[in-house]
Amino acid sequence: SSGVVIGIIGSVGSARLNFLRELPGKYETKEYKGPLEIVCGQGSIALKDAELITHVHIQLSSPDECRGGHLVEAKVFSTAEVVIAELDYQLRRYTDPYTGLNELQF
Repeated sequence: SSGVVIGIIGSVGSARLNFLRELPGKYETKEYKGPLEIVCGQGSIALKDAELITHVHIQLSSPDECRGGHLVEAKVFSTAEVVIAELDYQLRRYTDPYTGLNELQF
């Protein structure tokens, strides 16, 4: 089944985020220590080769700055409220030969 991550709020104790730097698919990964507030997050849940792939972008804040990117991993600090809407059709992903990224296919 497929879905859309409509929103995420809460806090994390740590998080790893990816940032696309070059094509095809070259990322830089950064790790952040918290606690950090989850200001917002959204994404999709789609099927690729019989496996569900979650693609979420998130924005995190501390008292002095905000940062955001592609969520790789996070450890919840106090709570994380994640709102997901299930779709009545299947979203699928495929690997784009040019970008090397897992793109959504509609």
